[in-house]
Amino acid sequence: MADTYSSGLLTNAQVKLASKYQEAELRRKERPVLAIGTRNAQYTLPDWKTLKTAEARTVEVKYLKQTAAGSATAKVHNHTGTKGAAGTMNLSFTCFTETFYTSAKMAQNNVFGFEQLFQHQLEQAIDNLKDRAETAGLAYMAAHTCQLIGINAQGGGTWSDANTALEISDKDYFTQQAKNFMRGRYYRGNYDLVADLNLTPVLEHAMWQGAGNSVNLNPQMQGVNIAATAEVISGNYGSGAAFIMPEGTFKALNWNDPLNVQGLNRQGNVGMFDTLLDPFGSGLIFDVSMYSERANESANGGGVQDVNDQWEVSLWVGWGVPPLSTANDSAIHLVGLVG
Repeated sequence: MADTYSSGLLTNAQVKLASKYQEAELRRKERPVLAIGTRNAQYTLPDWKTLKTAEARTVEVKYLKQTAAGSATAKVHNHTGTKGAAGTMNLSFTCFTETFYTSAKMAQNNVFGFEQLFQHQLEQAIDNLKDRAETAGLAYMAAHTCQLIGINAQGGGTWSDANTALEISDKDYFTQQAKNFMRGRYYRGNYDLVADLNLTPVLEHAMWQGAGNSVNLNPQMQGVNIAATAEVISGNYGSGAAFIMPEGTFKALNWNDPLNVQGLNRQGNVGMFDTLLDPFGSGLIFDVSMYSERANESANGGGVQDVNDQWEVSLWVGWGVPPLSTANDSAIHLVGLVG
């Protein structure tokens, strides 16, 4: 097949491509959602990794609920009260896996060396896992936005009940109005904002137009961590859309199977279990499984008597947002540019 590594066989007189000519073929999307989620993992309960001791085990997180304000205006001798309430939420873990195999003789007739072939397959598996996790993380974020009806968007655009989104028409002050809206909902501090590619240049213009211009738009960016995604955030806003949330809200919790963490290395079809720290700096740790088997790889650039190593690289991610007592409420909000 033309798209397998056999296309690099010396018998076909293939010439190895310089790495700079492969960059276009191997390009990948940005992954701001995964980066934000893993960074925010520090805001989560400290022992969640030890609580999840197996794939099928559910991790429950306990939280305290807000106490509603009373209405009394006078003292009484026999006052009675209610206890504070607590709730429970389950972390939603997802496993992503990618597989590939190498053969012991795959480089004997190939212009690429064994290590280069292996490293390329491993790199592609890692990139595929992160791409899939990025898409899933954005979908989780979209599924957990605020769905309340009738929000008073004081000082920050107009709330659309139809799209359950904040709509802003002033592109120059988009971030300022989004921040003001969040303040009106009692969210303080810094914010994370994930913008699509239609909105990103609008935000960058306000960020970089400079203090020397007649109107300085840059101060509104203070306290907002802006990240761009190449994926569609909302089809309802052709001029651009974003998710805004308090910093630390959205979490991507990386979990590893205890046996992989412990490590297991045996011969033959039992193989090994291990972990791999992402060599590209994301901080993610992958589970790795490998076992060996005899094979005839003569049709794939190997030998008639060959040994295949079957590899699996997996990524466990637990998505989470802070639980709220009010139904359909969330700290994540969809914001769209209109007009």
